[in-house]
Amino acid sequence: MTPSRILKIYYGVTFAVGLILSLPMAHWVTTQEVGVRGGILMTVSWNILFVMLLPMIMDWAEHHYFKARFLQIEEIASKNPELAAVIKEQCTRLHIAGCRFAVVESVPNELFSYGVWGRNPRLVVSESQLSQAEQTKMIPSIEAELQKFRKTEPTKVFIAFAVVQLLVQYAFMAVLK
Repeated sequence: MTPSRILKIYYGVTFAVGLILSLPMAHWVTTQEVGVRGGILMTVSWNILFVMLLPMIMDWAEHHYFKARFLQIEEIASKNPELAAVIKEQCTRLHIAGCRFAVVESVPNELFSYGVWGRNPRLVVSESQLSQAEQTKMIPSIEAELQKFRKTEPTKVFIAFAVVQLLVQYAFMAVLK
């Protein structure tokens, strides 16, 4: 199990839950207990809730499955000041504030980042990757991962989920009529 796999599982579960919730919502819209706009608003709302829960679920899963310790850049600077300086510079250049590290022991050398709306980023690294010996390999990888974090946004995934769930909802409504 890796952190990226936990994220994929979370995406799959939330998509399935959204599809399941779309079926009663279609019934309620068909019977006019809820208006069409209400059905759309509810679908978007539960997807917003899923986006907002993502960092908390990921933090819990990393702590539970990987025994993650969450560190600030300052704590990494005490062990590896060169690496911390490069990371701080990269975060400043990319306008990423408050980057925290989830240092895990049991994960293979996977570098992974997540966060919501470009805020509160988490960078998952293994304990072995923070050593002085691995520093030359890690700096380009961390720079690339922070660059990727800046470009990827889980909100887009959940917007796509909401669109698909609304299409399923309207297809089910057509069957019910």
